[in-house]
Amino acid sequence: METAMHPNADNLLASRFDTVIYDLDGTLIDSARDMCVAVSRVLADHGLPPITDQDARIFMGQGSKITMGKAFAKNGRTLDDIALSAATREFVRYYEADPVSNTVAFDGVAEVVARFSRLGLRQGVCTNKFERPARIILEHLKLMPPITDVAGADTFPVRKPDPRHILMLLERMGGTPERAVMIGDSIHDAEAAHRAGIPAILVSWGYTARPARELGADDVIDRFDALPDALNRLAAR
Repeated sequence: METAMHPNADNLLASRFDTVIYDLDGTLIDSARDMCVAVSRVLADHGLPPITDQDARIFMGQGSKITMGKAFAKNGRTLDDIALSAATREFVRYYEADPVSNTVAFDGVAEVVARFSRLGLRQGVCTNKFERPARIILEHLKLMPPITDVAGADTFPVRKPDPRHILMLLERMGGTPERAVMIGDSIHDAEAAHRAGIPAILVSWGYTARPARELGADDVIDRFDALPDALNRLAAR
């Protein structure tokens, strides 16, 4: 349910920020089950047992190749770069064939994204997932629009935690670091944002082995509908 707020609070938020950049997996969406299914299909092809949804949550965040490397390593298998690249391509084929069956937006996401749209804020996604499945998911969940742009792992020559991943997306959207904020769930989101000169708010329920409150963010929220209040706290500083 959307938090009731005084119009002055929204005015403060919109005077400080004009662009909100979100991470995707673990921040806006719970995609662990669909990721787990696709990873486990690749493992089965290699004669290995499946991973769990919780494994998927911990292995995700740095891109598909690192996810696959961790999944094989859990089974005591180390792949060289050529084999790992091939396994990653297998994963992408499986995942892109069905990235949405078990994937949902977290509670409050649709309402907050709609509210920010009404305030005239630009909204984009910066994710280490490939751009095509990210767009498919956002459109399927009716989050795009109001989210208008996506930078995936394959969109630019860099990816998080490289700050240029965020900065290049911002530039393409017509935003500036001075009036932007990053919303994520991991150390890679916080590091990329801070290196880009942008404040970072992390969610406490995300896909990270370390608790969000230990990752140096400017604020941490426990519910997505707490995001407007968190942005107002930042705006008031």
